[in-house]
Parts: sequence; C-alpha cells; structure tokens
Amino acid sequence: MKKILFAVIISGLFMFVSGCSSVTDIEGTWKKPATVAKKYNKIVVLGLYNNVAKRSTVENAIVSEFRLNGINAVAGANVLPHDLIDTDKDGKVDQKNKEIIVEKLKKEGIDGAFVFKVEDVKETEQYVPGTSYYAPYSGYYPFYNYYWSSYDMVYSPGYYTKSTQVLFVSNFYNVAQEQLLWSTQSKTLNPTSLSDFAKSYSKAVVEDFISSGVIKK
Repeated sequence: MKKILFAVIISGLFMFVSGCSSVTDIEGTWKKPATVAKKYNKIVVLGLYNNVAKRSTVENAIVSEFRLNGINAVAGANVLPHDLIDTDKDGKVDQKNKEIIVEKLKKEGIDGAFVFKVEDVKETEQYVPGTSYYAPYSGYYPFYNYYWSSYDMVYSPGYYTKSTQVLFVSNFYNVAQEQLLWSTQSKTLNPTSLSDFAKSYSKAVVEDFISSGVIKK
C-alpha cells in the first residue's frame, strides 16, 4: 500500500512541476517572397536587450536549439561588443554602427543573423468565482447505511489570478545581402523564470524558423 501511495505522490508531483513550465505560441510568421532555402555556415544570435546577462541567457538557449538541429550558431555576446549594437537603447541596431557591425560579422565568417527583441509585456488579472458542492459529514459509513448518512454544503471562495504575456519579435537576415528574410512574433504565457522563458521561447521560434523553408540543415 505504501509503495502505491508513494508512486501516486511522485506522479502527481511530476505533473505539477510539468504544469509550471511556460508555453510559447507563434502568433504570426512572415517570409520574404521567392526565398529559397539555403545552408548557412554560421549564424549569429543577437538579442537587442541592454541587460547583458539576461540577453546572453536567451542567446545561448537559441544557440543550443540551433546546434541540436545541426545548425552552426554562436551567441552575439561572444562576437559583438554590447556598446556597439544599441548605444541609444531604442531596441534597434544603431544605424551609425551598421557598416562596422556587418563588416565584423563577415570577418567572423557569419552569413546569417538571428535577431530578437522584447515587443511588449502584458499583465492581466482575472477573477475566478467560488464554487459550492455537497460532501458527506466526516466519518466512516458502512455500505448498508451509506445512504442514510447526512450531507453538508462545502464552499470554495473565489480568487484572483494574474497572467503575464511576453511578446517577442524575431528576425532573420542574410548578412551578405543585408536583407530581412523571415520574421515572427511569439507570445510566451506566464514564464516562471528567465531560464524557463528562454527554454520555451527558443524551442518554439527555432522550430518555426526551420520549418519556414529559409534554411537548410
């Protein structure tokens, strides 16, 4: 009996932990018309975010997903100085440094750039009404007098739940041609931590990117 109870508890705990992971959905995808899939030698993953530590966490998660799919990729934090990308902190690559950045990427043998940034963060609050149901009084009732036992009304109070949606925009550029080939917007619901978000987001966007027909493995 103890072994069965232990197995049930472990199973329930696993389901609880699994349920805590965030979910990333692809909201929309665009691909440049007439784009033909090609193999890229090295892709740089670049986050337009001023916090280097957080940026690197997400960059490395995407790089790992690319490599799991047989695609050579490198984190932007390991290639480009942070102060060269977005000095005015407007969430865009500085135009004044664009030529310098492109030239540096080409020297590193990089022919593709996967660029991402936070588009918006939305927080909502929703009220969940309470419920009521009947339950027998506490105690043990034998089968023959079960239907003669009394019932009581049990109330479950209402409560508020908060939801967080993180919207990201991800773009892919051909470095040699300096052209945008692919873009997608994603939504991640209720990330519990940065690492949880990075895992969910990177898996979803890399799968969408590979299936878009822009790149060959």
